[in-house]
Amino acid sequence: MHWGLLAVIASCTLACRKPEQAPALKEVQRVHAGALDVVLLSASGALKQGKDSFVLEFRGADGQLVDVGAVNVNATMVMAGMAPMLGQTTINPTSTKGRYEVASNLNMAGSWRFTVEWNGPAGKGSTSLAGTVS
Repeated sequence: MHWGLLAVIASCTLACRKPEQAPALKEVQRVHAGALDVVLLSASGALKQGKDSFVLEFRGADGQLVDVGAVNVNATMVMAGMAPMLGQTTINPTSTKGRYEVASNLNMAGSWRFTVEWNGPAGKGSTSLAGTVS
């Protein structure tokens, strides 16, 4: 009889447990571009040197995510007297319209500029964001 009671308690405990959630993203930078806010987010609130990932979101005036279609991101670091250093970025849409995951490889710490271009249901546009990579 005790085993049956333990089984019921264990089943209820597992059924009532909250599912694990992804870590909350922290805003690194936000820029206004036309009717949209372009928001750069990361799990740590910072951009890391080497291989890293971050999220770009496109939000309307009401704060809601907006589907902007195809997105391109280029990363450059300007250094005095030298050609700009190029970083590697690969962008993929997530299952949430208006949110894109960016895999990056930025080989040097310092100030990077991210040029973001989009073309889709929300029109065509571009902007740039500055990010400090540590």
